[in-house]
Amino acid sequence: MAGKRKKDHKRLIIILIVITLVFIWGNSMIPGSLSSEMTEWLKDVLGRILPFFKGGGTESGGHILRKAMHFTEYCILGMEFTCLKNNSRKLDNCKVILLGILAAMIDETIQLFTPERAGMLQDVWLDTAGFVTGFVLITVIHKLRA
Repeated sequence: MAGKRKKDHKRLIIILIVITLVFIWGNSMIPGSLSSEMTEWLKDVLGRILPFFKGGGTESGGHILRKAMHFTEYCILGMEFTCLKNNSRKLDNCKVILLGILAAMIDETIQLFTPERAGMLQDVWLDTAGFVTGFVLITVIHKLRA
């Protein structure tokens, strides 16, 4: 019974990873002008919910929001891959980190071929930092629970 539960848990994590990657890479395929409109919409929504969020100029606020989203989505991906590692004998820490870097590189490469977008090395670093943060969070929680 425990083996089936572990397999089901592993399948769920893999599904979540696929959904997250589709979300991340799908957003990278959105042309720059539409992506900017989406960022402005989100910034407006956040400004209504969190009044302190309205501060800063339009361009800098949108830039910061986009970078925060990069970090956050990769932090979630790092958490998911670390949970998968904790339920798998085939993955170790090195492979997980390499998968995170590879996902970030693919993400920025997609943007090289998307109209009005640019793949940026600094975003690979930012994405990797988010991924490693998620990795560390789940690793620490896992160790504390053991």
